[in-house]
Amino acid sequence: MTYEDRSKASALTVVLCLATIGFPAVAVDSAPDPSPGFRVLPFLEKPASDQMTISWISETPSAGALVMIGPGVKALYRSSPRYLDLLEYTELELTQEIAGLEQGSWLKSNSNYKHSVTIDGLHAGRTYRYFVQQDGKVFRGKFNAAPSADEWKHLRIIAFSDTETEPRGRIEKREWELHPITGYTEESIKRPGEGSLYAAQHGSTTRYGEFTLRYPMTQDAALKANMSIIEGARPDLMLVAGDLVQGAGYQPAWDEWFRYFAGEHGSLAGRIPVLPALGNWETYAALNAGYGSASDRSPVVISRNKYHAYFDTFGDSDNPHFKDSYYRVDFGPVTVITLDSTNGIPDEDTRTGELSNPTFSGDDSSLTQANLSTDTQGAFKADEYAAAFDLLFGGVPDLPSFNPGSAQWNWAEEQLASARAEGRIILVQFHHAAYSNGVHGTPPNHEYPDNQSGVAMRAYTPMFEAYGVAAVLSGHDEMFERSYIDEDGDGVGFQSYDVGVAADGLRGEQLALQPDGSYAPIRFNTRSEWSASAEAPETWAPDTNGNPRLIDGGLHYGHLQMDLTRTRCGAEMTLTPVYVFPMMDEDYNVTDTERRVYNDVVTIHFDTRGQVMRQATDCRSDQ
Repeated sequence: MTYEDRSKASALTVVLCLATIGFPAVAVDSAPDPSPGFRVLPFLEKPASDQMTISWISETPSAGALVMIGPGVKALYRSSPRYLDLLEYTELELTQEIAGLEQGSWLKSNSNYKHSVTIDGLHAGRTYRYFVQQDGKVFRGKFNAAPSADEWKHLRIIAFSDTETEPRGRIEKREWELHPITGYTEESIKRPGEGSLYAAQHGSTTRYGEFTLRYPMTQDAALKANMSIIEGARPDLMLVAGDLVQGAGYQPAWDEWFRYFAGEHGSLAGRIPVLPALGNWETYAALNAGYGSASDRSPVVISRNKYHAYFDTFGDSDNPHFKDSYYRVDFGPVTVITLDSTNGIPDEDTRTGELSNPTFSGDDSSLTQANLSTDTQGAFKADEYAAAFDLLFGGVPDLPSFNPGSAQWNWAEEQLASARAEGRIILVQFHHAAYSNGVHGTPPNHEYPDNQSGVAMRAYTPMFEAYGVAAVLSGHDEMFERSYIDEDGDGVGFQSYDVGVAADGLRGEQLALQPDGSYAPIRFNTRSEWSASAEAPETWAPDTNGNPRLIDGGLHYGHLQMDLTRTRCGAEMTLTPVYVFPMMDEDYNVTDTERRVYNDVVTIHFDTRGQVMRQATDCRSDQ
């Protein structure tokens, strides 16, 4: 049997299995015919100072060729394509209609072959050029190998979350929340209201019972603008802290994500490595049965394994049966630990009243080890997932828990201890923000419960403090917020960010209904130091027609820029919250965007052992 025959046989097995669990078998000729060349352009994986993996996806089974040129390497490699059977469209995807878009205009062919070539023997910090040929089409790229931990000058890392791509994002404009207390500067006039020219142009919705404008840019336009600014910043590394797509079991969402990172809209992932994390949307199948049912969680299993099909990390050797769910990357002096925050045990569900610990009220000063929640989602149970995984694939399920004593917990402590012993600067990323005043900021056993809260991830706080983590990057609440954590009171803590403003919702603080019928912020998170929603009031001024024009401020799409510079004392890292400001004409058409910075730039100082210093000293750059 040839490679292609084996691939097609494997695909048939999975398609037949999907049909038996509620996913209709797909007629291959219902999608466009396979095209030669690249379905997904080359993108970088497993970055290190001595190696890089270059991956791409084609629609044909033919091998590709990669030519690498740079210090210590000048070679031609042939790829061995692997058929990704889980990525075939379902009948619901093939027949889906989206109002405002031509039916099926977002679909590609029904054929996916992944090619991966790992290049060893690279020289730390050096530049490499490469050429990938697939079916006569050629992609040209270049990248820098990671610098060594001892020889580096400057690193730039970009972090964001919640891209949540889908074809509907091409036309959808999301809610644009305004803080009920601090929404405006003193000199500002009010936003356009009901019946305004703005509302007619961009639409409106209702949040907390109030009229709320929609943002002036579609999700598609916002992500393009955000990626353009990121590309201009020329980062060395990108972190995407979960919720890459609007339902990982929904194949058009993945097609859309790669259009921005390695496709029609941009190819930055072919020059800059992207480190992804699993989010709650990576466990959701969207129109393909969502989270499934208690008797059939196969949609959740398929969703996670679509993510696994795309991404390869160093986790495949550390925890092979968890399939890259969590992993470590060393990049120069920095260690990035990526955790999977999508499942905790015991399972908790506010809808059924299944809570692991007693209910309580107030802010997080009432939170103790005795009432700390244990899970981040109430949509499915671990044993249900295990049963569905066994039906589909057999063996040990790929869904790790994150709780104390779990395999992931023990692995995380081992990696943190190792990184600290090596004198490294440590960053951690996972999806569900543990510290947040957003809609997922309260735990499921709170008086204002949330069924997808990240509070359970606070279990890691003592571990992060013990091993000197500098910053934690998360998302989920779709707001820009920074918290500072120093629970042991030793004067050295870590910064915790929600960077969920990549391109989806623009949410403010979680509000609660008051006796007088108004809404006020709950503010469960007392560690919050800054948020764009509360600390960046909008300024509107009348234009020549007397209509409100946005001058500055407000909650916008953006990302966190982290600049690490070597100094005489060790290093310093400046964390800059960047936002994409929409420039509008008098008819509220967005004519351009501008890179702006929120007023919350933070600098962390490190000694020569990578430890966060208690206070800043006069440590000018040693360069």
